[in-house]
Amino acid sequence: MQSCLYIWVIVIFSVTTITGIFKIEKCSREYEFEKISIIQSYKLLWDILKLPRIQVLSLALLTARIGFSTTEAVSSFKLIDAGLSQDIIVLINSLMFAVKFVMPFFVSKYVTGPKPMSYYMKWTPFRLLWGLAFAALIYYTPLLIKNKDGNVDVPIYYYCILAFINLINEMLSIFMLLLVYSFFCRLSDPQFGGTYMTLYNTFFYMGWLVPYTFALKMVDLLTLSQCSNDDLNICSTIDLKQKCVKGEGNCIVIVDGYYISMVVCITIGLVWYYIFRNIIRNYQSLGPSHWMIHLNRSNTGDVKEPCIISTA
Repeated sequence: MQSCLYIWVIVIFSVTTITGIFKIEKCSREYEFEKISIIQSYKLLWDILKLPRIQVLSLALLTARIGFSTTEAVSSFKLIDAGLSQDIIVLINSLMFAVKFVMPFFVSKYVTGPKPMSYYMKWTPFRLLWGLAFAALIYYTPLLIKNKDGNVDVPIYYYCILAFINLINEMLSIFMLLLVYSFFCRLSDPQFGGTYMTLYNTFFYMGWLVPYTFALKMVDLLTLSQCSNDDLNICSTIDLKQKCVKGEGNCIVIVDGYYISMVVCITIGLVWYYIFRNIIRNYQSLGPSHWMIHLNRSNTGDVKEPCIISTA
C-alpha cells in the first residue's frame, strides 16, 4: 500500500504540473472575458464568498452530510466487530464499484434536468432513514452468523441481505452525488466556472470529512463498557482495557454508542432537511446571472486581454 500510494503521488503531481505548464485555455467569444492572474483569481474567490447566497449555500454544503456520517463511516467497522470477516466487507465494497459505473447511465435524465435538487430533497429523508437498516443488520449480525458453538458460519441469506442494504445505500449515494454536481454546474458563473466548482466542491467535501471524523469519535465517547470482573473499570481507555484483560476479564458493552450516534445524526439530518429544503429548491431556479461577480479595475487591475484565465 505504501508503494502504491507513493507511485500515484508522483503520477498525480507530474500530470498536474505538466497540465499547468503546457495546457493553454482557448478564448471563448460568447462572453467578454478578461485575463487575470492567480492572485486576482483568489481575490475574485474572496468576492464570491461575500455573496449572501454563496454564504448560505456554503453552510448548507458543510452540514449536508452529517445525517449520513455514522452510517457511512462506522457501519463497516461495526460489522467487523460483530464477527463478519473483513474480506467479505472488502468484497461487497468492490462489487459496489460496478454500481458506481452503471448508475449514471440510468439517472442521466434526472441529473441533467432543470431541477436536480428537487430529486435530491425528495430522496434525502429516505436515505437518512435507510441508516436504520444498517443499525438493524448490525444488531442482529451476531445472531445470524454464529452457530451454536460460537463459531462464525455466514449463511447465504445473510450475504443477500448485506448486499441488498449496501446496494440501496450505494445507489442513493451515487444518484444524490450526481444531482449535487449538476446543481453546482447550474449555479456556476460561466465566466469563472472552474473557480465556482472548486469552491462548491471544497465545501461539499469538507462537509463529508469533518462529520465522519466526529462520528467515529462520537461512537467511542457514547459507548459505555464495564469489565466483567471489576465494576470500577469502565474500559474507557486502552490502559483500562488491557488491565481488564490482564485480570482475565472482558470488557462488556453496556451501551453501544453506535446506535446513539446513528439516532443523533439522523435527527440532525432531518433538521437540516426541513431548514434547507425550500432554500435549495429556490436556489436551483435561479439562473447564473444571480450568482455572477462582475469584474472591474479594483479587482482585476488594468487589463486589455479579451479572455479570462481563472486558475483558482
